[in-house]
Amino acid sequence: MTKTAASFARLAGAVVAAALVLTACESAGPDPQPETTTTAGAAVTSGTPPVADDAVTTTEGSAEATAEALELNTAVPMTVPVERTWPEEIETISEGEREFTLFGVHRLDDSRAVVTGRVAGSTSDTSAAQWFEPGFFFASGGYEFSRVAVVDQEGVRHLPVRDEDDRCLCSVSTKVYTELGDEGGAPAWAVVSLPAGQDRVDVEVADVGTIQDVPVTELPQASSVPFGWNEVLTIDQVSREGGVVTARTTMANAGDFRPTYTLARHQFDFPDLQGQHCFQGLAAYGPVAPTGRMAKDTDCHTGSMVEPGEQITLEVKVADPGGEHLVVLPDAGLPVTTPAVGTASVGAAESLRTYASRAEEAGASVEQGDEVTVSLDTAVLFDFDKAKLTGKADDAIAVAVEVLREQDSRAVAVAGHTDGQGSAARNDELSEQRAEAVARALEEELGSGWDITVEWHGSSRPVADETGTEEQVEAAQARNRRVEITVR
Repeated sequence: MTKTAASFARLAGAVVAAALVLTACESAGPDPQPETTTTAGAAVTSGTPPVADDAVTTTEGSAEATAEALELNTAVPMTVPVERTWPEEIETISEGEREFTLFGVHRLDDSRAVVTGRVAGSTSDTSAAQWFEPGFFFASGGYEFSRVAVVDQEGVRHLPVRDEDDRCLCSVSTKVYTELGDEGGAPAWAVVSLPAGQDRVDVEVADVGTIQDVPVTELPQASSVPFGWNEVLTIDQVSREGGVVTARTTMANAGDFRPTYTLARHQFDFPDLQGQHCFQGLAAYGPVAPTGRMAKDTDCHTGSMVEPGEQITLEVKVADPGGEHLVVLPDAGLPVTTPAVGTASVGAAESLRTYASRAEEAGASVEQGDEVTVSLDTAVLFDFDKAKLTGKADDAIAVAVEVLREQDSRAVAVAGHTDGQGSAARNDELSEQRAEAVARALEEELGSGWDITVEWHGSSRPVADETGTEEQVEAAQARNRRVEITVR
């Protein structure tokens, strides 16, 4: 039997957060044309975060004292020297020329945690270009840091949370992460599902290694953090009014070169901003409303990052997710905790985004968002091109049964899917036979009182694009080969 009952039963339905998002885009080539340009955010948690001893600070005084006096959107010499300082390390792991340094696993609320770290590598290790979860590649205008999972005390793997468009709540970079070795690496973080009561976990980074027995701690308080390849991002002031969070920020270039960043494409149809890039880029996570994304702002800064020794003061607006305290998660920086002035109120629904919990065990992946779906890996359930359940399928079926028994509804749809290989006729036939095999197994385990329907779709409803390198195609095909069990 599996150990999932306790862990899966405690998974909350969805993440709620609001997103101010800055994308660090490499502009040496053509600008990416994402559907939307960012994911990242600010997270809201209850309680007052502790003060960190290792927060990044200015070496002389504070930028906060002069931030309000500086003109917005105008690059100026640094008012004080700024030092780019990393948090205290827990452990560094590496494989080949790929390296990951873990800073912590920090509790956000009763169902989520954020894994923070630094990634580095070398362009000579071409396989190291991918720090994203297999089957999830170039998303929201950049490469996700999503090749990470935390394993709880029951042995369940908890994965980065994702929205209905498969975007994860994690750091994003359009420059391949492993081209950052010469500059000492780049900040990386991912919000993962993690039920309450889990106080120590193992952190897995695919193709790099595992860091064992990591304590789950509160997120340390900080106002300034490393950002991108050279910068230090400081949150100078945060205010809340009318369902909008406004963050006044300072970006300082603490390095010796100007990275080729542009800013995230503005997602709103403003004539004076259309086709431009815009600093509109943090996000707010909270248990009150879904993730708050960008609030409309025609005055946002457009352009590139600053030269070495310069800084720029910017304002970013985001829909308010509600809740009391904010944790800012810049898409190319480390988390920042900060107080906010004003009154919290939930922002515009169209600017909010919901992220579902994701966890897996024994070939069964469980996603709990607006609905509950268990996706069974056909490589575990069946031999190649066969529809008879193997002996390895028992544990995966058991996971599905335990999850289903926790739900109020007793109506379940079982749908078969294949990858794009083979003929359409064979794929339809195989997906039908496999869905029926799983449905029969569920009926045997669940007993009477359940309404189980069977659907099959062949290769007509892929969840991943089967294009790219050989590794990318194989990962996409593996995601597409599945039997999905959905509670209705």
